[in-house]
Formats: sequence, C-alpha cells, structure tokens
Amino acid sequence: MLHPDFHRVEQHIREDVLRRTLIEMVDIPSPTGGEAEMATYLEERMRRAGLRTQLQEVSKGRPNAVGTLPGTGGGANLLFTGHMDTSYSGDEDYLTGEGFKPKAVYRDGWVWGLGANNMKSGLASALVVLEAIAGGGIELTGDITLAGVVGEIEKAPIEEFQGESFAGYGTGTRYLITHGITADYAILAEPTTLHVSNANMGCVWAKITATGTMAHSAHGKRPGHRNAVEEIHKIQSAVMDWAPSYSERNKFMDERPSVTIAAVRGGLPWRLSRNPFEASLYLDVRTVPGQTADGVKRELREILKGIAESSGAPEATLSLYVNDPPTYIDPGAPIIKALQTAREDIIGSSSKPIIRLPAADSTHFNHYDIPCAVYGPGGFSHPDSETWMHAAGEHVSVNNLLTAARVYLAAALEICSHPPE
Repeated sequence: MLHPDFHRVEQHIREDVLRRTLIEMVDIPSPTGGEAEMATYLEERMRRAGLRTQLQEVSKGRPNAVGTLPGTGGGANLLFTGHMDTSYSGDEDYLTGEGFKPKAVYRDGWVWGLGANNMKSGLASALVVLEAIAGGGIELTGDITLAGVVGEIEKAPIEEFQGESFAGYGTGTRYLITHGITADYAILAEPTTLHVSNANMGCVWAKITATGTMAHSAHGKRPGHRNAVEEIHKIQSAVMDWAPSYSERNKFMDERPSVTIAAVRGGLPWRLSRNPFEASLYLDVRTVPGQTADGVKRELREILKGIAESSGAPEATLSLYVNDPPTYIDPGAPIIKALQTAREDIIGSSSKPIIRLPAADSTHFNHYDIPCAVYGPGGFSHPDSETWMHAAGEHVSVNNLLTAARVYLAAALEICSHPPE
C-alpha cells in the first residue's frame, strides 16, 4: 500500500523535468578525475530545493556532492547514492557515435549520450524525487540524503597509468562513508533494468609476468634462450583451460563469474631485434559471494607452478592490483523488502532479486554496515539496437526514468516514516 502522501508528491515528478535534468547532466563532462562541475551542479540543485548541502573534497578538485533533507527524528535514515564519473572522457578516437559523447541527444523518448545509462539516469531520478519531497513540504521522521560520488568507474592505477583519472573502484564512496555521511539504509541507483538487486559480483585484477633471455633476435632459438612472449602464451592457454571449470564451480543466483584475458604486454615493439625478456598477462576475474581474492590467487598460483614444472622455466610472478569484493544481503532485509514492495505497487508485477555482474559501490556500503540495495532505470537497450550498449553507446528511456523515480518515492516515504528495524 502506498504512503498517504505519495500522490501529493508524485504530481511534482514529471517526464519533462526528468528529461531536462538528465540532458543537463549528460552535457556536463565528468570523466573519472574530472567530476567537479557535475558535483557543483548537483549541490546547487539540492541547495535550491532546501536541502542541507556540502561539497566533500575527496582529493584536490574532486568533491562528492551531498544533500540532506532532515527528518523530525526517530525514523530510519535513507541514503540515495550514485557515481558522477563516466566510463570514458568522450575524446577517445576509438569510440564513435552520439552515445559516447558528453552531449545529450533526445529522440523518440530516449536520451543518448555519455553517462546517460551509467549512471546519470539514476542520479537524475533520485534528484528529482528529493526535490519533489522537499517541495511538497512532507515531514518524515527519517533523514533522506543524496550523494553523488567521484571515482566509481572500474579503473585502477598501474605502471605508467597513474593519477586521478585512474582513481576509480569506490574512491568516492569509501571516503563518503568514512567521513561522516551515515544512514540506516542505502539505495544505489546503478542500472538494473528496473529490477531490485541484493547481490553483486566482485572482481580481482591480476598481473602475471614471465621473464625471458636478453638476447639478439637472430640468436633467439639457441639452446637455453627463453622467449617471454611464448611463455605468456603458454600461461594464457592454461588460464583459458581453467576458466570454464572456475565459472561452473562458482555459480551463484543463477549467474556464473567470468574470466577475461583483458590485456597483454611484452617485448619491445620499437626494437624487434631483441628477444622478448619480459611479458605480462592481465586478467579480470569476477567473483561471487563466498569467494575471496586469496582463493583466486591460490588457483592461479597452481596454474603457474604447473607450467614452471613442466617447462623448466622460472615460475611467473603473480600480483593483484584490484580486489573489489562481492557482496550479498538477505532478500528479507528491510531495504530489499521496501524496494520490492514499492516496485510491485508501481509496476504491478513482482520478480526475484537479481545479482549484478559489473562492479558497484554497494560492496562498500554493505561492508560498512549500511545495507545497500541497487535499483535503477538504466540497462535497457533501445529496441532498434542490434548490439550491446557498450558497443552501441549509452542511452536510456525517459519513461524508465519516471518509473524508477516513482519507485524511489514510494520506497523513501515508507522507509523514512518508521524506525529502523
């Protein structure tokens, strides 16, 4: 049953407002490391709506934008959250099409543009909901907060790739929750195709390095010479032989984790007259709840030890440079039940909670004892699209923005009207 004030507030949540808000957000470039203008936009909108706001500087020039609508006290406090950084900068020469540019295009009920799907759509819906609640003069007992955070995109500094533009994987969220922004529950507005998510896969990024002999290429086949690229090829083949078993053994909520050979580096492209003396393989290994990074590490070490024993070469070195843990909360948790009920009231149908495959900041909230559900309007591809969104470019339906906003409103009114369970 919807909250008594739902319909009074809902009239302020309109498609044209949602569309305009998302278009304005997409038109603000906000690559990882360059989120300041987007943070200022959010803070100004929330301040004009009457929220208590702050720009929480995570690092120089990179603030989280936070706004709170205080309750009267005693009720559960709810945090809406989402990242402001986009998957790309929009300047990449290998990406073409309107869905990869920070310039919104509205066509046939859909907004195209960089960040439209991931995840300015969710931020736009949550922002308009908080503005509607504040503008409607609704008094709730619990606080409602919206936080736009920096540095969520799956990026990590390694080798020559250093600096703020590579500081992703929860940089802003970890700072947010260790520097005073608290809540009883959180709703992360990541793309979920309007399904409630109570679980998220994790991720391990691993670097495997093999060594070879320093020699002139003309003598590379003499006895005792090792070619590091050839050694890495053996390792790559062994990893791909292991991957299907790894995936099958770790099924969770009807999904299986993947293993991706994501990058290979080796040799000197500018001096092919030298035998490759070092080569590296980079792996993206997804994990499910119950797994640990060290469990993955042990399995990879067994592969490397086996190759070294069979070839007589030194064991390749293994290092991890990302550990983003998987996360899970019980489907009976109050935040999941509230979102599921709101979804059923608004959409008119029920569905089981899902596990998300890409990384998300929900893991950080859950590990800091703020139960976090994930729900957002993104994730749907345009009906005329013939490929994955990552290939077609980002886009989102304005109608789905409206649906998500109505669900957010119903859940927020319910959660913030009662004490936390």
